[in-house]
Amino acid sequence: MKSSYMLSKELARNMILVHPPEPRKDLLLADPSKGVYVGKTRFLRTPVFWDPSKLINPHIAILGITGSGKSYTVKTFLTRASLIWNTNAVILDWVGEYKEWVRQAGGTVIDLAEERLNILDLVGLPKRSRIRHIVSALDILVDLKKFPSERDEIEQALEDIYFGKVKSTPSMSSVTNVLKNKKKKFGKKELESELRHMNHKECSKATLVDVVRILEARGQKKAARLLKRFTVEGTDFFAGHSTMDIKAMTHGGLVCIDLHNLPTEEMRSLAGLTILQYIKETMRAEGMADDHKEVKLFVVLDEAWKIAQDERSDVITIVREGRKYNFSLVIATQNPTDMHKTIFSNIGSVFVLRLVLREYRDYVRNSIGYSSFIDDEISKFGVGDAAVNMIFAERQSKVMTFLMNKIDGEEPLLLYKIRGGDMNVEIEREQFIRMLYELGLNESQLKLIRTQFEKGDGLIEGEALVAILEKFGYSKPSIISFLRQLSIDEKNLIKVFSLVRMRKATKGVVHLVTEDDG
Repeated sequence: MKSSYMLSKELARNMILVHPPEPRKDLLLADPSKGVYVGKTRFLRTPVFWDPSKLINPHIAILGITGSGKSYTVKTFLTRASLIWNTNAVILDWVGEYKEWVRQAGGTVIDLAEERLNILDLVGLPKRSRIRHIVSALDILVDLKKFPSERDEIEQALEDIYFGKVKSTPSMSSVTNVLKNKKKKFGKKELESELRHMNHKECSKATLVDVVRILEARGQKKAARLLKRFTVEGTDFFAGHSTMDIKAMTHGGLVCIDLHNLPTEEMRSLAGLTILQYIKETMRAEGMADDHKEVKLFVVLDEAWKIAQDERSDVITIVREGRKYNFSLVIATQNPTDMHKTIFSNIGSVFVLRLVLREYRDYVRNSIGYSSFIDDEISKFGVGDAAVNMIFAERQSKVMTFLMNKIDGEEPLLLYKIRGGDMNVEIEREQFIRMLYELGLNESQLKLIRTQFEKGDGLIEGEALVAILEKFGYSKPSIISFLRQLSIDEKNLIKVFSLVRMRKATKGVVHLVTEDDG
């Protein structure tokens, strides 16, 4: 009895020394006027504040499957940061996820499919820098380095346009006429000054169409073909004169650049790269910040896989240099392998929401490092649960990944639940409706599905959802593809369709018996 008492006393003493896997409170707590509140830790219930002055840099990655709460986390961050620091935000919205929220929040939505973005615009940049940017974007998008001769030809054509060496350059006689009309003297200096002004005016009017024309006129047809895909009707979003002020966007409050109506991933990526290039140069032009206690601009990339996985992208530059200028890059994706490892190694805060695929979890775990316990928890997370990895500016013995029960948002998550087999999928209502809309459902069909969820208090059985989609005329392969987007695995897909067949068979038997009785 005495030995048992002594053992219990010893265990109790040791338990005091055991600290849950969470950072020190002083690192997580902050003045609410200086940090963004996120939620509470799982074990000690410590309030977690995202305070850029305590972190090695202000960049953020948010990872998780569809419906895990990624976009909601982004919205929470931007809302609270705006209240604290009056921060601006530019969201490059690949899938049309943010536009309605931005409108409701009083922000600006720019649908790039209805605008024009002339990628030859200088926007205050030196001409040679802009040429480098354009060629760099083409290197990523059309693998221009595989065509070295055509690359040189395109670069030369750009130089000729920017430096007035093409036929559209104003002649000396036209310059003389301009000076006469202005009733100015036209000595040598006046002629040269007006010529430079007119050259600048001409090159500011130039578009990608002009580059293609120059290449074709020179017989450089292969180089022209590489660019022509961006100039034909229907895909000429970057070949006309700009209708949007990119420079003003970085100081415009909350701005959503809606890319999802552009016809191809290539088009969306070209737009994203061009805008990022301008943002990077704006960042540099404004100069370094005196301190790093707040964020001036959030740049949000959601599912921007093509420009986030290439080390030549300006995403990398912003990640490396953004802290000096109080710029924060926020990357949200359901596939962590889309992010180049250089991005991972330079991001100060990683929020890992639910990840199911072992491949994705291994990539994240190998990139930031955490225990097998954390890894196992991530696979079981509900909506809004998160494992958080913050790298603090203060030297630590080790970087610690800790658990949060929920990202505390500004309003309750409006969730739909789909149940079947041993699955229990949760997804934000608006995101689920958008996915159905992209599948091709019309308004009356969407209304019917909403009604079914409302009858079940936000819950529907998987086989019932499949039966409705089949009734709407969707094929089995289309439905399977849709369910896979919800991260439903093969085992549960088989169970759901087996239940659908059983339901049909049962209805058939009942129907036959009724007819016999009659």
